[in-house]
Amino acid sequence: MDRRVRERIAAWQGSKGELLDEIVGGRHAISGSDQGRSFDAFYDFLLSMRRQEEFTDLLERVQTLDAVGQVDQRITRVQHDWLNAAGRTQSTVRLLSEQLRRFLDDQAWLENRRVMDVLRSIEAHALILRDGDTSAVKTSIDDTKVDVVLPMERPLYRPRAGQAVDSATTEEPTGQVDMSALFEQVYVDPARLIAAVRDLLREQSQVPLRDVMSRHPLKEGLAELVAYLSLDDGSFTVTFDEARRESITWTDAAGDRRTATAPTVTFVRDREDSGR
Repeated sequence: MDRRVRERIAAWQGSKGELLDEIVGGRHAISGSDQGRSFDAFYDFLLSMRRQEEFTDLLERVQTLDAVGQVDQRITRVQHDWLNAAGRTQSTVRLLSEQLRRFLDDQAWLENRRVMDVLRSIEAHALILRDGDTSAVKTSIDDTKVDVVLPMERPLYRPRAGQAVDSATTEEPTGQVDMSALFEQVYVDPARLIAAVRDLLREQSQVPLRDVMSRHPLKEGLAELVAYLSLDDGSFTVTFDEARRESITWTDAAGDRRTATAPTVTFVRDREDSGR
């Protein structure tokens, strides 16, 4: 982590806030991990005088056991070696904090220097133009006027005047009216579609839409397909799988083949209905 953060600081080109957010977020992620919590608990153990005395007493008792055999003197001071190793880890974290602080100080110094360079440049240009012809020098600022629209400046609501309709003097049509358009409307009976789905659900607990159409082909084209997708019946549930698409083909009244792409539709039999 120390090496990675130093590399990020050396090559960083963004703002200080983004860098701090990234580094602090990485520190929190490490501290919250299993390894980070284990290290914190182990470091607390090393700093506890009572637990160190207990650990030393246990080491001495273990070394007196006959099964241990020859006593290794390094075991008696192993906690001191652990403490030195933990100190080196804390030193690395401290060096990382110092590196980050130096980066922030350098960034603040560079930003202040940039501001001073801009101010001195403005002052130098002002001194050059002070004694010269300033007719060509022009400047502009945004309009400081605030557009205010008072509520009472808006027009009040005016209801539209009603139109009188006289339906008592209806005249008979003089020409011939074509009534065939009224009989060309397509009506899809949902009861027929529900019966088709139930017919297949008697044989299995769920059936895809393509199986229903293979046994009961579309008669009314796209309108019947949309009706299948919007069926609502208490004996089964219509499920849609948006991740998988399927192509549905039928032949219209003119004999042309039509194809529509829709999500995979499955009719699932209700459990209570299956029990009945």
